[in-house]
Amino acid sequence: MRREVASRLFAKIERGDKTHWRGHALEVREVKGRRGASGKNYLVKVSSLPPYLQERLKALQTPVEAPSKMVLPDSRSAREHVWWKTLLEPALQHPKGSKERRTALEEIAARQHFDWRGKSITLSVRALQRRAAKHEDGVKLGRHGRSDKGRRRVYVSRSWDKAVPVDGATKAKIAEDLKQEIRGLFKGGAKWGIASMLARRFLVTATSSYGYRPADPAELERICAIPKLMLSAELHYRKVHQFKRDRKAYEDSRPRISRTIDGLRPMEIVVADVHPVDILLTRRDGTTATARLLGFLDWATWRVWCELVFIEGRGGVRNVDLIEAFGAMVEDPAFGLPENLYIDNGKEYLFASFLDDAMRLNVPCFSSPERSRSTIIKAKPYNAAAKVIESFFKNFEARFLSTLPGWIGGDRMNKKQETVGRTAAPLGTFEDFVPAFYGLLRAYEHTAQGKDSKLKGQSPAMLFKAHVDAGWAATVMSRDEMRAACAHTETRTVSQGRISVGNVMWSCPALWDYPHDRVQVRVPAYHEPAELLLLDLNGERLGIATPDRAFHPLDQRGAREADGRSKARRSMVRKLDKSAPTIDIAERLTTFGQEREAVTPNAPDGTVTFDRATRPARVLVPGPKSATACEEEQREADEVFDIQQALANRRSAG
Repeated sequence: MRREVASRLFAKIERGDKTHWRGHALEVREVKGRRGASGKNYLVKVSSLPPYLQERLKALQTPVEAPSKMVLPDSRSAREHVWWKTLLEPALQHPKGSKERRTALEEIAARQHFDWRGKSITLSVRALQRRAAKHEDGVKLGRHGRSDKGRRRVYVSRSWDKAVPVDGATKAKIAEDLKQEIRGLFKGGAKWGIASMLARRFLVTATSSYGYRPADPAELERICAIPKLMLSAELHYRKVHQFKRDRKAYEDSRPRISRTIDGLRPMEIVVADVHPVDILLTRRDGTTATARLLGFLDWATWRVWCELVFIEGRGGVRNVDLIEAFGAMVEDPAFGLPENLYIDNGKEYLFASFLDDAMRLNVPCFSSPERSRSTIIKAKPYNAAAKVIESFFKNFEARFLSTLPGWIGGDRMNKKQETVGRTAAPLGTFEDFVPAFYGLLRAYEHTAQGKDSKLKGQSPAMLFKAHVDAGWAATVMSRDEMRAACAHTETRTVSQGRISVGNVMWSCPALWDYPHDRVQVRVPAYHEPAELLLLDLNGERLGIATPDRAFHPLDQRGAREADGRSKARRSMVRKLDKSAPTIDIAERLTTFGQEREAVTPNAPDGTVTFDRATRPARVLVPGPKSATACEEEQREADEVFDIQQALANRRSAG
């Protein structure tokens, strides 16, 4: 190991960033000296080193315990060579074939050793003799790498490389083009069998284009078979197709992280969601339904502000229901106004625009340097796992709500049944359910969580009390100020670099090269806008849109404006087109089918015929009319026309 590498390793161990090296816990102490960075040096306790290094160090030390001057080799093979040489040194001091060497080798074989990797191994006398013989012959005792390591050994396959009579550079080019073809096929969504077939077709065409055309076409097909390893090496390009066509599967497979509540203040992050309560209730008309829970979870303490909504008829949770629930929470001194609000992106969360407006109001508490403005955090699409309130819903349903009558469980297709064939009886009316629900919610707040949970054995109430004792206080807000939200976020479709809001077309340079089809717009709720703030799909600022100006047909400024917009659009499309080849899979499949050889049918087995004279009914086969028949028909038509004309003249004269 080089001195620089060792210094970095020992620094990490001394700081606590690293504890083990090659499976052994090293004990390192920092000392001051003349060498090193600013005189910084490190001492490593010998007893914490791997045993094989301890043995090597003892062999190199003098009776005065002088420090070792040995520098360990860098490569693995060199370390292996040094280890074998050190191990065999007592036996190599005796002549080959002597009794003394045999005795020394037996003593080495009788002990257990730790090899150059730190693993415990035992060796036979015969194995030691072979290693000693190699050392005397001048052969390196460690493993030897391949002589052609790092060089390409197979371009496509052994059969293809051997059969195609072209130079290595040409083979490398064909192999690289084939690799790009396979990547494009998987990127386009081709399945394994289709990709293998089309890749083989590509290789056959490419090989033939360089002049290799064997007499038997089947031979070319055989040697152009694509190895499975070559296909599997590019399978990861399917993720591009999954990202574009199956975003749900892509999001489910993406890497996750863990979150901690250490250091969070109460109401610093609040997670909001709407959840159906799995308790059957009775409506006024006698039908049954379930209530809706509007929940706001304080991530720091896991307390939850809840409002219940029961719909008597058809419909769902309205925006006004969420606004009123949020207003009630921000008025409560135990909760107050959140610093950040975490919400989902589904259609049922349209209330988010109103909450965003309320949290953006210029109230005095947001004028401080620490909290200049509240923010809305929108979860990424198909990312329900990141919403911690989902864990609360699951826990509260299973441990608390399940104790009430009328509980039907979370699976609507498999409801809980009190008796076979009959669903659970309703608990009662909504008015009966409300006090029972809030009683269970209070019980949840005072129930200690598990030691392996985020709360580490405490209850939400205990954790909240600790923050209150430390001086935390809520920032409240009246409902009137909250209701004064002035704008909401809407999604608009981008068409020809413009969007439509309020029957007016809006545009800005940011929309001209915008690659997506939809954009978010901050639309004022109570006044006619002069400008609109545009946000991308992730909520980031995109630009300021103004009403799109209409130009006179002869106004040259209109032509310049149109050219500028077209240029921006073309630049965006070129960037999207450069990443990978675009493949028309349907056209490839059609070409493949057309190139297949048609099957020639065998000669007919027999011919079916019949004798017209023996049939009971004769049928005259129509044929073309003769010239005489045509002239007769024309003469009769002329006579009819002359008679009709004579009758018409007589009527007019009479």
